[in-house]
Amino acid sequence: CHSAGVFQLNTSLHQKINMGLSKLSYTGNSNAPTPSSLGPKLRIGSLAVAVAFSLFQLVALLRSPSPYPKPSATAASHERGDDGQYDTARSESFGFFYDIPNDHWNRLKNIYATHSNHVDPKQPLRFNPDFEGGDQRNWRSSAHAWYQNNYEPNFSCQFEKRIGQNMNGDGPKWVCDPHRIKRLAEERKLKDPNHPGCVVYSVGSNGDFNFEMGMQKELGEGVCEFHIFDFGNYGGKVPKELKRAYYHQWGLAKQDPNVVTPTMGNKYYGLLDTVKLLGHDKLDVIDVFKIDCESCEWETYQDWLAPGIPMLQQIQVEVHGAPGQKALDFYDGFEHAGYLRFHKEPNIQFNSDCIEYAFIKVEKSFMSTRNATLVN
Repeated sequence: CHSAGVFQLNTSLHQKINMGLSKLSYTGNSNAPTPSSLGPKLRIGSLAVAVAFSLFQLVALLRSPSPYPKPSATAASHERGDDGQYDTARSESFGFFYDIPNDHWNRLKNIYATHSNHVDPKQPLRFNPDFEGGDQRNWRSSAHAWYQNNYEPNFSCQFEKRIGQNMNGDGPKWVCDPHRIKRLAEERKLKDPNHPGCVVYSVGSNGDFNFEMGMQKELGEGVCEFHIFDFGNYGGKVPKELKRAYYHQWGLAKQDPNVVTPTMGNKYYGLLDTVKLLGHDKLDVIDVFKIDCESCEWETYQDWLAPGIPMLQQIQVEVHGAPGQKALDFYDGFEHAGYLRFHKEPNIQFNSDCIEYAFIKVEKSFMSTRNATLVN
C-alpha cells in the first residue's frame, strides 16, 4: 500500500522540478542557454535531483508511523476476545461463552431477570396432581398440565443443536453450542496432554448409543471421552466406531454418605462413588451429563450438585412425572446452584408426562439480576 503512495508522491515531485527548470531565466545574457537547449545533461541532472528527493521522502516515510496499525498484543487480545468486551460472559460462564459481547450478555441477563417460573407464582403447585383442593380431572390436574404452566426455559443458546446420528426421534438431546465444547477440549489438551479433553457421562443407555455417536460426529473422533452407565448388559452393543467409549454396567443410586472408598462389584453406585471409581474426582468439569434413569432423578439430583463432584457444565435430563414438592425443590435447587434452562421438550411419542430438560451452568452472579435494577 505504501509503495504506491511513494510512487505517486515522487512522480509529482519530479514534475514540479521539471516545471521549475523550464521557467528558469538568465538575466543579462540573451544568449544564455534555455532548459530545452541544455538537452540531455539538464534532463539527467533533474532526474538525479528527483531521485535524491525520492530517496529522502522514502526514508522519512519508513521512519514515520504507519497509518495501518501493525499486529500487536492488543490486536491479538482483541482477536481472542481479551480486550474487555467479552469479559462478563466469559467470567460468568466459566469460560464457556468466550465470544458473547457484554451488551448481548446483559440482554440475556435481563431476559432471565424478567422470567417467571410459574403461571401462578402464589400457587406454584397449581395443576399438579399433588395440589390440594385442585381439580382432579386429568386435563386440569396432571403432570403434563403442570409442565405446561411452569418452568419454561429462561435462557437461550444461539447455536444449540439436537445431537444424535439423525437428530430426530427419542434418542438425541439438545446441547448448548457444541462447538464451544470442542474448543474448550482443545485448550485443555494443549495445557495438559494427559487431560481427557472433553468428558461425557451418559446415564441410562438401554442399549441406545445414538446420542454418543452424534456427539462424536459433531465434535470429531477422539475429542470426547464417553462413560456410559446402565445396569443392563449392553457393553457388547457399543459401536466399534465410537472411540474412547467406556461402558460401566451399573446404575445410579442415591449416594451413601457412609461410603468413603467404593469398591467394584455393586449393581448401583452414587455419583460420588462413580467419580471416585473412575478417577474423575480430580477433574474440574464434566462437559455433558446426560441422564435418563426412569425417575431416579428425584432421589439423586442433590448428589449431582454435591461437593466432590466435578462441575457439570451441561445437564440433559429426562424427568418422569411431577412429584409435587419434590419437583419444586428439583427445579428451584438447580436454579439456586446456577443452572439455567435453555431447552424443554415433552416426550409426546411415548409419555407426555416425561419432559426433556437441558441446563447450562453459570456463575450465581448471573442470577443476581432478578432482584437488581435491569440494564437497558
